[in-house]
Amino acid sequence: MPEILFTGRGTSGSWAIRGAQLGGALHGNVCPAPDQIPPCDLAILVKRPPAGLVDRLHAARVPIVWDIVDAWPQPHGNDWDRAACLAWLRQTVAEIRPAALVAATEQMAIDCEEFGLPLIALRHHARPQQERNPVRERVRRVGYEGSPAYLGPWRPEMERVCKARGWEFVVNPPQLADLDIVVALRHATGYAAREWKSGVKLANAQGSGTPCILNRAAGYTETASGAEKWADSFDEMNAALDALTPHKVRASMACTLNRAAPLLPAVSNEYGTWLQQLSKS
Repeated sequence: MPEILFTGRGTSGSWAIRGAQLGGALHGNVCPAPDQIPPCDLAILVKRPPAGLVDRLHAARVPIVWDIVDAWPQPHGNDWDRAACLAWLRQTVAEIRPAALVAATEQMAIDCEEFGLPLIALRHHARPQQERNPVRERVRRVGYEGSPAYLGPWRPEMERVCKARGWEFVVNPPQLADLDIVVALRHATGYAAREWKSGVKLANAQGSGTPCILNRAAGYTETASGAEKWADSFDEMNAALDALTPHKVRASMACTLNRAAPLLPAVSNEYGTWLQQLSKS
C-alpha cells in the first residue's frame, strides 16, 4: 500500500467519514490542513481544500486525489442546473489539478469522465458501531438526521402529519435506533442535490436497520436494497408512512436494509485496491 495522506479542511461530516474513518482503516496519515506536507505517495483531498493546501501539495510534488463529495457551494449551489454544476466542476478541477477523482455517486462519476482522469465512484459506508434498531411494535417516533435547514417545507408537514397520527417528529436524535422511521427528504431542486449528493443517510439507515423514506436522488436509488420507501411529494410521504405503520412491514424492511449495508471494511478494501493500482500507474 502506498503512503497516503488524507487531508482537507477537517471540519465537515464528510471529513469524518471519507477522511478520518477511511484514512484510519487504510492506515493512512490523517492530517487536516498540514502546514508542511509529510512524506507521502498520494494525498486524498476530501471536499474543499483550506487556503494554500493545494499549492503546498503541488510544491511537494504529491499527486492529489480529489474526493469531491459535496464540495459545491451550499446552500445556493443546491439549486443550480446541470450546466451550472458542470461549470463549477470544470473550474474547480482546473484549480486543484488532481491526478485522479473520487465521486460520491455513479452519476457524478459519469459527469467526471470528460476529464480523462482515473476515477472511482465510492459509496459512503455506514456509520461504524451503530446500535441495531429493535423495530418496536408500534410507531411512536419519526425523525431526520442532518441540518434542519435542508428540510425546508418538509419539516412543518412532517410535524403536522406525525402529530395527527399521535407520533413525535424529531431532528437529530441521539442515534437512529431511537427512531421507528427515519426520513431522508431534502428541499432542493438542483442537479447536484439530486444527482451528486452522497447516499450516506441511506447507508446509515441500512447499517442500523432503520425503516426509511427517501427522495429519489441518485445517491439513494443507486444503493437501494429494494425495501426502501420513496417520496417526492407530500402525498407520497403520507402513503409511505401508511405503508410503514404495520410492524411486520417494518421488521421485514429492517432485515433487508441491514443485509445491504455498506460497511467500512468492504468500502475501505475497494478503495485500497483502487489506490494501489493508481499508485502503480
